[in-house]
Amino acid sequence: MIVCVDHIDLKVSDFSGTIQLFKTLGMRVLREMPERGSVEMALPGENQVVFEIHQANPGGFEGIHHIAFKSVDTDDIHALKESCGVNFITEGAVIQHTGRTVSTFQDRNGLNWQLTD
Repeated sequence: MIVCVDHIDLKVSDFSGTIQLFKTLGMRVLREMPERGSVEMALPGENQVVFEIHQANPGGFEGIHHIAFKSVDTDDIHALKESCGVNFITEGAVIQHTGRTVSTFQDRNGLNWQLTD
């Protein structure tokens, strides 16, 4: 069962400028991960959506890379495969820097989505 939007992953060309913009909007840095080339930010308070900001590669993709949903049911993957025919790129991948498990899939439009614990 999906319970909330967990995070939105952004690829940006102006990394420091985007961080400053989000700070001006009232967000705070939750975690800096230089080894991943990213920073996690959110508005103050509980249960806020996290924005993970990554430096885009020169000439590479810029924009929303994926939106992740928090899932509390491992049957969500099976349901998406069966009823929607989505293609999972990863299933149950452990992210070393956060300790979280993610499963990434593409919808029929080629958009990337994630389920995370």
